[in-house]
Amino acid sequence: MKEFATKMIDALFPPRCAICDEVVEIGKTICDNCKKELPYISQPVCLKCGKEVELEEQEYCKDCAARKKSFLRGYPVFSYIPPIVDSLMAYKYNGRQEYSLFYSEEIISRYGNEFKTLAIDAVIPVPIHSKKYTTRGYNQAELIATPVAKWLGVPVISNLLSRDYDTPPQKELGKGEREKNMKGAFSINEEVLKDIVDEGGRLRTVLIIDDIYTTGATIQACTELLLGSGSERVYYTSVAIGKGVS
Repeated sequence: MKEFATKMIDALFPPRCAICDEVVEIGKTICDNCKKELPYISQPVCLKCGKEVELEEQEYCKDCAARKKSFLRGYPVFSYIPPIVDSLMAYKYNGRQEYSLFYSEEIISRYGNEFKTLAIDAVIPVPIHSKKYTTRGYNQAELIATPVAKWLGVPVISNLLSRDYDTPPQKELGKGEREKNMKGAFSINEEVLKDIVDEGGRLRTVLIIDDIYTTGATIQACTELLLGSGSERVYYTSVAIGKGVS
């Protein structure tokens, strides 16, 4: 009965490519043509945020060299250029929640084995404000984070961090404005943290997940909170990172 119901759902709502939105075979999240066009991050990359840099001997991008980043390392999958830009915009603003599986699969495929060596205790999605959640109906980072956490065999803790202010989108701001935009935007849910500690849990090493990394102000703000609440090592991964080779 369950198998029949699944087939009916697939027939009525066939899976679609997360890039071009054309119907794809059952079990696929992207078509073969679009797979060839994906702008994967390529070496050399910044040893801090993972953004592409111009020179092999260059350890850090200009942004990470100029601004302190408290996370240990970043693991972005794609450059934030077409067609990934259009896919993520449809995912966030046009209700294409199903695209999240493609993003999760790509993160796992590219970095899953390395994440296993980091001894991660929990996956933390970047939170969105309740107003945005009500409008959108989902937290885009949480949908991506859940399959990644399941694959790693660790919990995804979606309510540890809270977004207290409905800040303007980072893409609309300059670098300095983005940092100011994030000041005080997040807080730690002390009750959730207390429950974790009381149950003998440890969050020594955490992996933050977001859809897009721009200057890193959002990830930095979340990292500072986690480090200030007892975490010892913080990493992040994202679907995409701003191209800006530097």
